[in-house]
Amino acid sequence: MFGYQFLNGCNPVMIRKCMEIPDKFPVTHEMVEGFLEKGVTLQEELEAGNIYIVDYEILKGVPTSSDQLYLTAPVCLLYKNRLDQIMPIAIQLSQTPGEKSPIFLPSDNEYDWMFAKMWVKSADFIVHQLVTHLLKTHLISEVFEMAMYRKLSAVHPVYK
Repeated sequence: MFGYQFLNGCNPVMIRKCMEIPDKFPVTHEMVEGFLEKGVTLQEELEAGNIYIVDYEILKGVPTSSDQLYLTAPVCLLYKNRLDQIMPIAIQLSQTPGEKSPIFLPSDNEYDWMFAKMWVKSADFIVHQLVTHLLKTHLISEVFEMAMYRKLSAVHPVYK
């Protein structure tokens, strides 16, 4: 369901085909080997176009209104299997790799994996509301609406 929502949920615009794993997300074949088709490497799946990435870098450094509120800027790797299902195979909750930013895998503790997916969906919702919906729908169209009212004659067909 998690992967299905990236294509059929409210914000399908964030998913991108991944041709190369970014340096800020050091996922290796050994980490995800058990979640790919048997006998296929991560590099082969990248070249075949079966690996997708969702990167919420836009949320990096966004402050919260309280010390008790938290916001992540996760990166999520998705895999399209032979059944054409999109499955998450790796999640990092920050843009900076390292000891304080582990990569979560489906083989991790059930609750750790669930919480990592929850953080990704939370980031997805925030980006959808602020960028995809508010900015790219309402605020962009408002510019044209104001220009129309200010510059077009009342008898112009577009104004009407």
